[in-house]
Amino acid sequence: MKNKVIIISFLLAVFLTGTCAAAAQIKAYVGEFAVSGMQGRDELKGTLQTLLSSRLNDETILTVDAATGADVLVSGSYVVIGKVYSLDAVAKEPSGRVLTRVFEQGEGQDELIPAVGRIAQKLKSEILKSHAQVTTAPLAAAPPVVPKPEAAVPAPAEIVKPQPAAKDVASGWISQRIAGAMTGLAVGRTVGDGERELFVAGSHTLKFYRQGKELKLVAEYAFKTDEQVLGIDTADLDGDGKPEIYVTAMSGEALASQVWTVDGDNLKKIAGALPYYFRAIALEGKEKRVYAQQMGRDADFYGNVHELVKIGEKYDLKTPITLPRFGHIYNFNRFTDGAGKSHYVVINEDGYLVVYSVDGEELWRSSDKFGGSEMYFKRDDITRMRFTGDQYRWIFLEQRIAVNKAGEIIVPRNSGTFVVGNNRSYRKNSVFCFTWNGSSLEEKWRTKENQNYLADFSYDEAGKELILLEVVKKEGIVDKGASAVSIKRVE
Repeated sequence: MKNKVIIISFLLAVFLTGTCAAAAQIKAYVGEFAVSGMQGRDELKGTLQTLLSSRLNDETILTVDAATGADVLVSGSYVVIGKVYSLDAVAKEPSGRVLTRVFEQGEGQDELIPAVGRIAQKLKSEILKSHAQVTTAPLAAAPPVVPKPEAAVPAPAEIVKPQPAAKDVASGWISQRIAGAMTGLAVGRTVGDGERELFVAGSHTLKFYRQGKELKLVAEYAFKTDEQVLGIDTADLDGDGKPEIYVTAMSGEALASQVWTVDGDNLKKIAGALPYYFRAIALEGKEKRVYAQQMGRDADFYGNVHELVKIGEKYDLKTPITLPRFGHIYNFNRFTDGAGKSHYVVINEDGYLVVYSVDGEELWRSSDKFGGSEMYFKRDDITRMRFTGDQYRWIFLEQRIAVNKAGEIIVPRNSGTFVVGNNRSYRKNSVFCFTWNGSSLEEKWRTKENQNYLADFSYDEAGKELILLEVVKKEGIVDKGASAVSIKRVE
């Protein structure tokens, strides 16, 4: 009986302490933001409201879901003019008396979330100054409870300690900074002196490097202003031991892709104006081949994916691949399970990994999102303007999915994201490896999260290396940004 009284007294003290602490908090309501000067206004109103609410909430300020009963009312606005934004907020009492006005100004969507955090800190400081904290006398401490000695409980026969999925994948090499926010990466040969050929692309440039102890620029080509590079891939389709560089490019609103080769210390174009998207894929971890898909008048990805073949100096399509729902050249691969059955893996339009049978039946879907890319092109779409407020349709190109001979699936994930409508900004990345256990994808390993946006990657199965192209500084109004190539070995 005595023990019960002690326990009840202790629980009552904890409850009263929590009640008093909650009563001391200032209740603040954050309303929807007024947004102007950009697309996706309706989405951003609620997003900014949620971001500011979560950053204001702590042990001193409690953000509530309704203005009724709140001690402080916070309203805000977000205005974009060109690439410069202004984030403003005002805190008032319910009577209308202004407690404080604060603002943050910057350029580019990348700085918006940190700016919301700084706005929250400024508001919090002024709100606390204006409101006297309610203090209560501390409750008398409960008498110490001396527990009865308990009989020893035998340890369980077996304890299973799961191994952490994150691997310390050491960076074996990292390049110097590359000027510009680069978008594409492809790997060439390893030449006689042990240097590896690397090709890096920006929106309007193709760079040829040799990677030894340092990354040495060998040649560079600047595309025309009306040409936009969407991606680069390499493969040796003619079997001469020297891979060609397949550049997916737009000219205006039409595909006008090109093929290049290395000619000594120079880059040489060998084909142009090809109406195809290109992607080099090692289906089921076999030999890497180049696949192609066309663009339709209304469809961004039209028809089946085909294997690209080189016949003399010309290129042609053969061996069509019928992909499952949502599949297109930029978001799929194929793997073989332990029983020898083939399955497709796709990053769908919402960013989830989906596994399909070869017959198109959905077998499994991830709970988390993967991929994530800032690479896009635009097509005129006047018919949707009254719904979107934009005369263009934005098409984002998804990250690669790699598959090795063991049937393991390697896919990156960009996160730390700010995504509203067509505005995307990623700040962190990890690379994951999954295996199919017969019913779902099971994580085998992942790299530690890195604090950069991953633009592109390549997996070297023979060397067990991840070759990553990361944007280490985002592009601004004047600054063109910076990138770096790093190599991580997977044990």
